[in-house]
Amino acid sequence: MKTTWPSKKLKMSRMEVQKYCRKNKYATMRFFEASDDYIAARCCILNGLFSGFTLASQAVEKILKAFIYLESKKEARRGHNLLELKNDLKKSKDCGLDKYDNLLKKLYDHYLARYYEDDPGYHEDGTSGASSEELIEIDKLWLELVEKLPMPDEAKYRMKFFADLFEGNPYRNSKYWVTRKNQVLKKQISTMEKRYGEVFQYLYEK
Repeated sequence: MKTTWPSKKLKMSRMEVQKYCRKNKYATMRFFEASDDYIAARCCILNGLFSGFTLASQAVEKILKAFIYLESKKEARRGHNLLELKNDLKKSKDCGLDKYDNLLKKLYDHYLARYYEDDPGYHEDGTSGASSEELIEIDKLWLELVEKLPMPDEAKYRMKFFADLFEGNPYRNSKYWVTRKNQVLKKQISTMEKRYGEVFQYLYEK
């Protein structure tokens, strides 16, 4: 994925950011929850736990629902089918996510595998065909969704994902699991950290 992480001009005051977050609470809460699920997913997958794939599906589901709300101003449909959510988003805006269709289907299958009788891809060994090799594609999808999430930088960069990434101890908890063996993030983190610093300085130090 070629990323840009554009440095748009910052305009919103702290009070305006607070108003924006209150007005768009549905989306900000989904993004908050998705960030927790993504971090937990990486922790579990890197430790060989299948539950990480279920958490990854939930992370993508929640950030897609945030996306849908911000683009359509309507709450997303109930349900967990990632392809359906992606197609719902496409009705409001094509964000170039079709290339992830196979991954979205696979993650939804993993979500269904919480109860093996519902899982169309169930294997006798109980793995549902899951592989840690999927993690790089999950990281690509997650970071592209975060990058493209139509939220002002003044609000986006003060959300949990970025706070965990740039304010935490690098050897503990959230920051450790976001960055560990994350080759996709490694290519982008310096640009993201620079923007995070710009937003923080603009809102709190000007």
